[in-house]
Amino acid sequence: MSWSSKRYFKLHIFKKITIIVLVVSFNSCRKEIDVQLPEYTQKLVVEANIETGQTAQVLLSFTAPYFGNADLSNPSQFFVKDAFVTVSDGFQIDTLKELIVGGFPIYIGTKIIGQIGKNYQLTMLINDKTYSASTSIRQPIALDSLFFKWEKDTLGFCWARLSDPTGLGNCYRWFAKRITKDQFFVAPFSSAFDDKFVDGKSFDFAYERPAQPNAQQANETDPEKNYYRVGDTIVVKFCTIGFDEYNFWRSYYANKSSNGNPFSAPANLQSTIIGGDAIGAFIGYGSSFDTLVVKKKP
Repeated sequence: MSWSSKRYFKLHIFKKITIIVLVVSFNSCRKEIDVQLPEYTQKLVVEANIETGQTAQVLLSFTAPYFGNADLSNPSQFFVKDAFVTVSDGFQIDTLKELIVGGFPIYIGTKIIGQIGKNYQLTMLINDKTYSASTSIRQPIALDSLFFKWEKDTLGFCWARLSDPTGLGNCYRWFAKRITKDQFFVAPFSSAFDDKFVDGKSFDFAYERPAQPNAQQANETDPEKNYYRVGDTIVVKFCTIGFDEYNFWRSYYANKSSNGNPFSAPANLQSTIIGGDAIGAFIGYGSSFDTLVVKKKP
């Protein structure tokens, strides 16, 4: 056997021995790990708001366990019925009425109408537990203008120009709907923002067309998904909100965007609800409106 053949033979044997050692090492390090999941605690979920010119609306539900035998085929079982819910503006108390809308209970005010500059206190009595939250309606800051930018063919996005007043602390949220086509004002994903990087500046920004809450599945197969088109009449409801309320939405969207991603950073939901095991927010909206008619491309 030549010197080179001997060298090749030795290297070949060395590689085999190395692989065997690695396999044995990995197998010997294998260990079963018994993960003890924390005990599930059901939480109350509060979705409450009061808007300029509108009465308060409150939707109450309970969380469902991620691991467990919860029957998710019947979501109505998680909604809260027969709660005692009030809203106060410091002068009068409005006891909200429970109405069934679309098969689900929602609590609607009848006396107190949202006004700019007023503070509101929400109180909820559920299963002998009391929960509360407060908010205010801030002065609306209207958009300078709306305009349309084409992306492809007759489709595009609704753009806006905003001049943010000087002084940090302004926070906003965007809603939109199409006249004759949409039933509700809907907020697109990541619809809330503050003026941390735009304080005192004028700037342009855009949002995609959000899906209506009763048409999520149809929206997935819609070839015009997220777009507006020529002929649409778009009404934008642009709202000012408080910083705590903005923090709630910021943390909500952070959680939603990281859902199912094991490499994402954890984000705690910044709830504004006081009392027991509850999450959610009571949000005052100082609303302004603007309309854009999408015409043919020039």
